Amino acid sequence: MRPALLFGTGLLALSLVACQQNPEKAEKKAEVVVCDQLAAVGDALESVRALTPTSTVGDAEKAQKSLVTALNGLEKSEKALEKIRVRELRDQLKTFNKEVDKVAKQKKLTLEQAAQELRTKAQPVIAARQQALAEVECVEEPAAPMKK
Repeated sequence: MRPALLFGTGLLALSLVACQQNPEKAEKKAEVVVCDQLAAVGDALESVRALTPTSTVGDAEKAQKSLVTALNGLEKSEKALEKIRVRELRDQLKTFNKEVDKVAKQKKLTLEQAAQELRTKAQPVIAARQQALAEVECVEEPAAPMKK
């Protein structure tokens, strides 16, 4: 296994523990790890693409092992990012449910008043859902042209 992958996975685990109090910071760090893992997959694919008719079976096995390791690292980092995003959505939903309980106790409110109040309180839940569905944006270097 590549030391960079081990380091990246370990760094992700450490950052998740350290950043539980700040979900945005934890999410950004997890996104960086996903991007790093995507780059590692790209590097591994380059090793596969660099195989030539004069490459040995050992070269092919090494390239294949590197690709499998990189893909495993990517899967782990994606799962960690998803977990952070779902946790944020769950936390916002808990807060919203408390607001619903508060509104439900106000028996003199009309349905329209209750709806207006809850519409505002639902915005953080909607934002957290959109963030949970957001794609990771990595800055990519252009791929090297294929060798023939």
